[in-house]
Amino acid sequence: MLTNKERAILYLLNNTNKISKIKLVKLMFLMSEKMSFYNFVPYNYGPFSFELYHDLSHLEKQGYISMDEESVSLINRNIPPLEKNSGFLINEHFQKFLNYNDTQILDYTYSKHPEYTIFSHYDKRMSYSRDSTGIVTIGYEGKSIDSFLYELILNKINTVLDVRKNAYSMKFGFMKNKLINYMGKIGIEYLHMPELGIPSDQRKNLDTYLDYKALFADYEKELAGKTTYIERIKEIGAEKKIALMCFEKDAKYCHRGVIAERLRKDGIEVCNI
Repeated sequence: MLTNKERAILYLLNNTNKISKIKLVKLMFLMSEKMSFYNFVPYNYGPFSFELYHDLSHLEKQGYISMDEESVSLINRNIPPLEKNSGFLINEHFQKFLNYNDTQILDYTYSKHPEYTIFSHYDKRMSYSRDSTGIVTIGYEGKSIDSFLYELILNKINTVLDVRKNAYSMKFGFMKNKLINYMGKIGIEYLHMPELGIPSDQRKNLDTYLDYKALFADYEKELAGKTTYIERIKEIGAEKKIALMCFEKDAKYCHRGVIAERLRKDGIEVCNI
C-alpha cells in the first residue's frame, strides 16, 4: 500500500526515465509549497526531507524505482492512481523546470528560499547561529520528523532532552536511534533521560483531563526525589538552549509540563513551543 506522497514521487518520475536526487528533492520542495507533500529542513544542499528519502527507500524495496548515489530511475510504470489536482501540479512543475540542471535548480531554490541555505555546502545565503540559552518544551504529536527538526532549528535549540521512559515510536523518525542520527546531521545534540519518564502502564485509561491531573499529581511527588536530574537540566539550560521533548502536543497533557512547572518554581523561565 503506497501513501499519497509516494504516489506523487512515482507520478513525478513517470515524466522521465532518470532524475538526479538533487533535482527530485528540489522539485518536491517547490511543489510542497503549493500542496502538502513533504516538510523540509535546511541541509547540505538546501531544502531536504528525511521522510522523502525514507519513502524513496520504501519505493525501491517495493520494486518501483532503482537508485544509485546520484540519481533515481523509475523501473515499474504500473503506478497507482493519483488525485487529479496533485497530478496537474506535478506535471506543471516538471515542465517548468524540465531544462534546469542541478546547478540551475539549486540557484533558483536558493534565491527564493535563502532561509534553507544556512547549512549549505554549496552557497550559504543566510547566516545562522545557535547563540541562545534557556529551556523550552516541545511535543512531536502531529508533526513529521522534518517539521519537528525545522521547529528546533527556528528556535535555535542546541540540545534535545528526550524525557520519554521508552524512546520508541511507531511514527517515522522518532525512535532514539533515528533522532540521534537526524539531529546529529543538523548539529543538534540528543540526550535521553528515561529516569524522568512515566511507565506506559501508568498511562493507560487516561480519558479526561482529571485523569491526567491525578497522574501528574503522583508524578510531581516522584520528582521531589529526582533533584539530580532537575539540576542537570538547569546546568545545560544555563549554557545552551535545551528542549524537553515528549509526544503530546499540549504540555498540559504531558509530564514534561510538570517538569517545566518544577523548574519554574525554582525561578527558571520555561516556555512551550
